Formats: sequence, C-alpha cells, structure tokens
Amino acid sequence: MKIQHLQFLSAVVECGGVGKAAKRLHISQPAISVGLRTLEQELGAPLFERYGRRLVATPNTMAFHQHAVDILKRCEAARLTFRAKPEASPRLRVGVLTTIAGSDVSSLTEVWSHRQPSTRLQLWEGDQQRLVQWLRAGRIDAAWTLVGKETTTTRVLWREPFVALVPRDHRLAGRRPARITTADLDGEPIVMRGTCELKNGRLSAAGITIRTAARAQRDDLALRLVAQGIGIAIAPRSLATRDVVSLAVTKLGLARAIGLKWRTGLPKDMIDAVVDATSSLGWIGGPR
Repeated sequence: MKIQHLQFLSAVVECGGVGKAAKRLHISQPAISVGLRTLEQELGAPLFERYGRRLVATPNTMAFHQHAVDILKRCEAARLTFRAKPEASPRLRVGVLTTIAGSDVSSLTEVWSHRQPSTRLQLWEGDQQRLVQWLRAGRIDAAWTLVGKETTTTRVLWREPFVALVPRDHRLAGRRPARITTADLDGEPIVMRGTCELKNGRLSAAGITIRTAARAQRDDLALRLVAQGIGIAIAPRSLATRDVVSLAVTKLGLARAIGLKWRTGLPKDMIDAVVDATSSLGWIGGPR
C-alpha cells in the first residue's frame, strides 16, 4: 500500500470528485483513477459508488479514510522531524581581560564544563577598551575585566594589590616575611609590561625610579624575563608564577579590582552561573 494512493483517496473524499482532487494534487485525473483501482485491489472492495458522474464513498471507505488521514499526518510529522535542524545549544560569550592570569582563564573553562555542560562557553580576549566596545555592541554577553563600583550590571569578584615579582636568586627574594618597601626597589631594572594598567608616573609617584630593562607586550614573556634575571616587574599578585618570588611592597598603595560586567537583558541564571564560576578563581588574598 503506497502513501501516494492514500493521498489520492483522501483528496477525492475531501474534494468530492476526481477532477477537483487532481487540481489539488497537481496531477492528472487518469493517474488518480489508476491509483484508486490499485488500492481497491489491495483492499478487496470498491471504494466508491457511482451515481451518474458523482462518486460517493462507501461506509467502509469513510472509516478507512480516517485511518488514511492519520497515517498521512504521521508521515508528514516524521518528514518534518527528519528535516528539522537540531537546536543549537545555548552559548555564553565572555570577554576576558588580557592581564587576567592564563591559569585562571584555563581554570574557568574547566569549571564551566563541569557546572554548565549544556551551555557553550566562548572566550574573547581583549584589552579593557575593546571589552567595553564589544559589550556595548552586544558582541559579548559579559566581560571579565577591571571594574569600579558595583552596579546592577557589575559585580566585583576580588581586589588584589600590585606586588614586586623578582627572580628567585634576587637579593630581596629571601626576605621573611616576603615584604619590602619602595626604597628597596629604587634603581632596580624593571621589565615593563605593555598591558599593565599602571603608568610610569604612578610608579615614580610611589618613589620608584624607572630604569627600564625590557618591554614586553605578553605577560608570560615579561615573567620569563624576570625569572631569567633581566629585571623585576610590578604586577598584580595573581600573575605570580612558581618561577618568580612575589614580594608585597609597603606603601605602594596600588591595587586593582577584577569583576564582571554584563549586558542588560542577560538572563539571571546565566549571570549567576558566570559569577559563580569566575568568583571561585583568581587572587583571594593569600598564596595561590
């Protein structure tokens, strides 16, 4: 029994004749007649009684017609289901400040995959200005970046001081406690980080004479140069690695606040999820 023959039967019953059914299906009348005769042979009984030029469906035909309509509907639903494109999983686009520690960024992807496996996380790295532009343009949903005070679309995650990062064989590396003064740094060669939020003027105002040993755009390169003894770096505490020694600098008075900014209209469950994931990372006031 062919689906096409059921379509012929349904059209003839609903249209009241072969001619109108042929117009609805955009097929010739003889083709429909042949199909109905084949269906009658399979069923073993006539489908219609003829009264002049008019065809009248038998009671058995009307009962069979209901089953035919149900079969055709099921076939159409199956066809649409097969052709339907699978729904894309929801995604969250998060801009990440370039000066956030790479270890924290990679940890975020791990935390997110465990806590939010049904939502794809996309990370867009950029400087502070670019993240603001992306957020305003709606290209990202949230920015993990420097923040000021908290607002309805801003959350402070942690605050961290700027410290001195020195090579392990540096004369100051053995201080206990690991604390120095700005006078200890005066005249030291400094590896300048191109992405640093601080300007030379702020370091000079803190009593540190700038003697540039190198300039590096990438933080990983800057810290490698520090570890090799090229110079020291003034950097956020969270950037410290095992290859350098972190020293708190009394009276330096320099710090930054890391937090989240998100676009207006971002669903609350997504806000809560990204705040929860990022707040578990980064510098929290003690050794990493």
